[in-house]
Amino acid sequence: MRALLIDDAAKAKVARVVAHAMSHIYVPRRSPIPGDDPNFVVNLDTYRCVFTFTRIDGKLYRHLTISIPRPNIYPNPIAAFHIAVLFGFTGYNENDPEKPGVDWMMDVKRDENAVMLVQEASFDANRVYHIKPANPQ
Repeated sequence: MRALLIDDAAKAKVARVVAHAMSHIYVPRRSPIPGDDPNFVVNLDTYRCVFTFTRIDGKLYRHLTISIPRPNIYPNPIAAFHIAVLFGFTGYNENDPEKPGVDWMMDVKRDENAVMLVQEASFDANRVYHIKPANPQ
């Protein structure tokens, strides 16, 4: 298992990327590829994280792709979920750590050794982002 250290330096790196993403909304097929822009990328130990706020069909999503640099090796799911929380994802239940938040979408990108997590979000008129409440089960 890969180590993940979430200290003040890691939190500051994530905050920098979130602030950039908030003011540079990604629109698929119209925006440059986020993973090629270092302003959307943060490295947390050996976890490479690419984060955007993505607008699709009039909705806004928090979109996080986490990869590691070895072929055929994927991020530990529990580490990925904790990283997602750093980026503002909500609804993760630490008492059931192997499951993503109830309203998170998750996919494995085998060609990139990555896990992709998505959750709907929104901004108000003052550019403050809000989290849509998790749907109770």
